[in-house]
Amino acid sequence: MGIKVAIAGIGNCASALVQSIVYYRENKVGLMHEDIGGYKPSDIEIVGAIDIDARKVGKDLSEAIFIEPNVVQKLCEVPYLNVEVVKGPTLDGADGILKDLILISDSQPVNIEEYLKSINAEILINLLPTGAKKATEFYAESALRSKCAFINCTPTSIASNEFWSKKFKEFGLPLIGDDLMSQIGGTALHLGIIEFLKSRGVHIEKTYQLDISGSMEAYGILEDFRREEKRRIKSQLIESLLPEGSKVTTGTSDFVKFMNDRRTSYFYIEGKYCLGSNLILDIYLRTNDGPNGAGILLDVIRATKLAIERGMSGAIIEISSYGFKNPPKKYPISQAKKIFEDFIRN
Repeated sequence: MGIKVAIAGIGNCASALVQSIVYYRENKVGLMHEDIGGYKPSDIEIVGAIDIDARKVGKDLSEAIFIEPNVVQKLCEVPYLNVEVVKGPTLDGADGILKDLILISDSQPVNIEEYLKSINAEILINLLPTGAKKATEFYAESALRSKCAFINCTPTSIASNEFWSKKFKEFGLPLIGDDLMSQIGGTALHLGIIEFLKSRGVHIEKTYQLDISGSMEAYGILEDFRREEKRRIKSQLIESLLPEGSKVTTGTSDFVKFMNDRRTSYFYIEGKYCLGSNLILDIYLRTNDGPNGAGILLDVIRATKLAIERGMSGAIIEISSYGFKNPPKKYPISQAKKIFEDFIRN
């Protein structure tokens, strides 16, 4: 039996996720977990798709995922899915400079609660742009009313917010989030390097991680309020693992259109080891944004299905700490992975 998923926001991450589900019907390379509680990636079934862009609304999902402003490469052939993209409410989903990229459909938005019920969705994934706080809260409320688990991939505080966690607890539904962490992105690698250096006795004094990309997410973060929200979450996560007084700077620093879905992350770490000797680590990483998000979502979706089957509700720490930058409780990356895998084994 498939895992019935609806997506709000048919952008780059959604494109990569849909392609991944198809790709892993025949392949295994690049998966973090091939099997989660008996579920394979191919068991994920996208039954609903919501967006506001006129170029996507009304199209089959198999076509919409490759339409501008999406820049994820076509990495596999996606068959006709018989899932039409419907219009959702705009709210603050296209505020500010995002209007430069989004052509808002003039069609009437559907009733999201009724729509989710009609397609029998079990899980609603929020893949809206950073800073769309009103729209994110709207979809969280819609998930509650439709009896769907909710996965919040945006930085807006939902799973890490006690108010929302209590509401999902009252409704008997799992809540997962906030701010999706890439499979092998800048934050994940930064955390891993810091954990390794600390395990070797290094006292870290200064560090930064800065990103450059050409995706819509990177473009939106040119606006100060979006940039600061992302920077705050990333910095707080890194600071939680470092000695008090360490100097930390993180976040997307610029948008370069011709990079499209590619992202370059720069890392700098300064610290001291034996005899107070100086250590400097200065490296960069090049990845693709969309596949990075899809890689972790394949795990998160299947684990959320397990939480549903086990009757769990409220913010699910074991999944959120593993897959997100701002979970209700933060752990070092290796510990979060162990907690997640213990959860899978029940």
